[in-house]
Amino acid sequence: MKRRGVMVAVVGLLVAVWASGFQVEPISVPNGSFESPQTLFVSPVIDSWQKSPKPWWYDESGGYLWIQLTGVFLNLPPEDPETIDNCDGQQAAWLFAVPEVGLFQDLEATYEMGRFYRLTVGVIGGGANMKDNVPIAIRLYYRDEQDNKVAVGATTCVYRTEMGYVKHLNDVILEIGRVQETDVWAGKNIGVEIVSELVFPMDLDPETGRAGGFWDLDHVRLEKSAVGPDFTADGIVNFEDLAMMAQEWMACEAATVDLTGEGCVDMDDMAILAGFWLQQAYVQPPTDSLTVVEEIQANFSE
Repeated sequence: MKRRGVMVAVVGLLVAVWASGFQVEPISVPNGSFESPQTLFVSPVIDSWQKSPKPWWYDESGGYLWIQLTGVFLNLPPEDPETIDNCDGQQAAWLFAVPEVGLFQDLEATYEMGRFYRLTVGVIGGGANMKDNVPIAIRLYYRDEQDNKVAVGATTCVYRTEMGYVKHLNDVILEIGRVQETDVWAGKNIGVEIVSELVFPMDLDPETGRAGGFWDLDHVRLEKSAVGPDFTADGIVNFEDLAMMAQEWMACEAATVDLTGEGCVDMDDMAILAGFWLQQAYVQPPTDSLTVVEEIQANFSE
């Protein structure tokens, strides 16, 4: 009965904690806000980032060198109507809507088993009369034995002309699930990439192609799930850990699952465990909260 009573309280708590967001730790992305090098106007140099190599088909006699298709620029003053109103810092980056144009960097951080990862990039589409249905992708990757970039996950943002060119960054988010021991990227260095998804040669057609215009980019952030209260030491926070907490519910002597350090096992400890369990159980929240409730009830009734 005691265990079932705890379950009733936990059902609502788990759903509430899930809605409030993940418990995460930031991972450093050097020059993630494109503040270096400092410029008084624009610069094709972007410290810490690498540019995708020039493809054989790109003709530099057309007006722009390949290295000029990405760079950093100084945001306009706040009083200027063309300023980016939520720029992180003083600068942002541009990236032309041309096939294969991209930025990437290999981080010191590695994919750790038991963690999930979230990449967020601020994006504005529509610069220089960008055409309709133009895609840009953000990716997380690792390097294989031949040093090739291999995608772990990717998501695409598509510009539509009805959006206009509004100088406000919108977050594009990529989440990948918990890294398993069997995943080939486990333990490999994390790679971050932002790349135009236009296609050669189709999108270079002057009549039907989508090439042209540019994207504004800023505030690249990478996060990983925090290490959770894994009481059973099986590498994951799950119902077995929840059951151990239920056994010590409201215990204030010799409690082994007191996460807050206040001496008793109570709802504050349950909230911490619930947050970790949910972020590992689901990468995206279920569309129907009853799915969570029913699963919790099923596990507690066993």
